[in-house]
Amino acid sequence: MSPGVVADPGAERLYLMNPKGGIDAIGLASGNFLWTSKTTGKPLAVFDGRLAAQAEAVGGSNSLSIVLLSTKSGRVISTIAVPMVAGAMRPSINDGMVAASSVQARVVSDGLLVLWTVTGRPVSPIPGPANVRNDSGAALINLQTHNVTMLASHQAAALLPGKTSAAMPSLSGTEGLYFPPEPASRFFVSVKLGAASAGQHAFMKRWSVDSGEPLPDIELGPGFIAYAISADQSLLLVISGPSGPRYLWSLYMIDSGQRIAEVRLPDASAQSFFVWHSTLIYRSAALRALDLKTGTEIWTRTLRDTSYHGPYPPHS
Repeated sequence: MSPGVVADPGAERLYLMNPKGGIDAIGLASGNFLWTSKTTGKPLAVFDGRLAAQAEAVGGSNSLSIVLLSTKSGRVISTIAVPMVAGAMRPSINDGMVAASSVQARVVSDGLLVLWTVTGRPVSPIPGPANVRNDSGAALINLQTHNVTMLASHQAAALLPGKTSAAMPSLSGTEGLYFPPEPASRFFVSVKLGAASAGQHAFMKRWSVDSGEPLPDIELGPGFIAYAISADQSLLLVISGPSGPRYLWSLYMIDSGQRIAEVRLPDASAQSFFVWHSTLIYRSAALRALDLKTGTEIWTRTLRDTSYHGPYPPHS
């Protein structure tokens, strides 16, 4: 669903980083805790009754630790060390003063594909040009033997679903777009803002992935603030308002342009979301579930904050 949150609608549960550093499994419908693992940190992917997670970095080890947990109990099944190239920055769950990390995992035909990026930006009290360093890597884990094969970037890209060598089509009618078109399943999607003098109505714009041809625009109304594409790429969320202390959240089917729900919420943005039956599950400052039929919040869960909040060197 988003970094540190993995949804498994088929099993009716979510896995998320809790504020204490472990992983919680909760029921989608109730938000009730099913189990808690205190030994691992960040869920990455779920498959075949197992949850792959990034473990906390240990001491001076020059490897990325991937742990496989039982989705039924949270019990650790296996711990796999993914080696780092000598001299490379090692991924960490928490961002530091001088480095931020991203680790992802995808189940592919040959096993579990793990990809990581570490961005380093040295901090100095003396002003000067930014010296940004990016280290990245990829590995394939055999899920039967747990053997690790290091991959070059082009080898990893070739394993990702939907990645082909064919060039993306050129899209017509993109002039004046403030938001670049984003891929969403069989479409590219963006939001176009009208003239401010006309109340600045917003429109959903769509293009076919195959041909690049535009589809009819969908009127989204005035007061646009933000939009987001659902985790399964089927829905467009448009946030408008506010009306008093609350904002209007409207959900549209991307393929048909049909509006399927509206609800007013105090949040002005959503980092990620999806709809399960008639429940909207979204991430803002916390993870929340809302009944779209009644507008009632069903549950909320606090997530681990991995941002750096420590001091920085004073300017000289």
